[in-house]
Amino acid sequence: GGCQPHPRKASGNGQHPAGTSRGRGPGWEPATDRCRQSRGTVSINKAINAQEVAVKEKHPPPCILGTHHEKGAQTFWSVVNRLPLSGNAVLCWKFCHVFHKLLRDGHSNVLKDSVRYKNELSDMSRMWGHLSEGYGQLCSIYLKLLRTKMEFHTKNPRFPGNLQMSDRQLDEAGENDVNNFFQLTVEMFDYLECELNLFQTVFSSLDMSRSVSVTAAGQCRLAPLIQVILDCSHLYDYTVKLLFKLHSCLPADTLQGHRDRFLEQFRKLKDLFYRSSNLQYFKRLIQIPQLPENPPNFLRASALSEHISPVVVIPAEASSPDSEPITDLVEMDTASLFDNKFDDIFGSSFSSDPFNFNSPAVQGRAASPA
Repeated sequence: GGCQPHPRKASGNGQHPAGTSRGRGPGWEPATDRCRQSRGTVSINKAINAQEVAVKEKHPPPCILGTHHEKGAQTFWSVVNRLPLSGNAVLCWKFCHVFHKLLRDGHSNVLKDSVRYKNELSDMSRMWGHLSEGYGQLCSIYLKLLRTKMEFHTKNPRFPGNLQMSDRQLDEAGENDVNNFFQLTVEMFDYLECELNLFQTVFSSLDMSRSVSVTAAGQCRLAPLIQVILDCSHLYDYTVKLLFKLHSCLPADTLQGHRDRFLEQFRKLKDLFYRSSNLQYFKRLIQIPQLPENPPNFLRASALSEHISPVVVIPAEASSPDSEPITDLVEMDTASLFDNKFDDIFGSSFSSDPFNFNSPAVQGRAASPA
């Protein structure tokens, strides 16, 4: 077929030309790359279309894999730049969904290859913002979130696109400087605010009195929220940890603004996680954690030990409507879970350094609150 390179004809003595293996001519590698690229192009076009149905679960994985093969997002953008994203809001919405997945799970160079399109995404966001209803408004807010996501990760390169970090890595991100942690917390609030805006806008665009999550149109709007839920769970967790850290170093009055902003986001996220967990559509795809009844008390240092990191669980073998196994949604948090468990059992530090989340003072963090 088109993807099979033709082996060079063997010479008369039955030997294959030097440097080639049986059946593989020198053109093998480029041909394999071309084959991968064309498969990637097909997957991108299948994933991003104008039908008002959720992106099929089987289409993004080859797109994600493609970025790891080519160590970047050149193929993705070469395809996307030919799509009429400014002319069709559903198409643009599905582009946002797939691009969000690539920023989270694609090769780390996806960010570098995509930053150059930041201004175009902002222009498109403004354009769609002029439409007061339907997908226009949704696209405008989603594009704003994706721009914010790119800006955060460009400014804070220690944070991977999927936001999975150990406590030690979170420590290192602030370089042991309280000013850095203060600023990082503000940037996380801004990031989480964009995620919550999209979450709320999707929910308010749906008629929740009907079983909207079992309709194709409802699922088209809800599907990207899986990425949002994953991002939110990490951002919430890190803001809690950073606020406890800041309260151990700065006067409580200085952090009043941070506490107020956290409280507002806590209430929104708690409500959105609760409402999402009751939607039929998500029940098959994702286990959504519930936030505690009351927000953490940052004025009591020992309360950090009661904080339980919200863990989103995505079944590896959820049965999808078109009976394709879900392979793109598995979030591997096992390493960090093991780290935490190991630290809880054996302890990891004997210092009482407020910049060290693993210090004995916070060893009980994985235990259930009393």
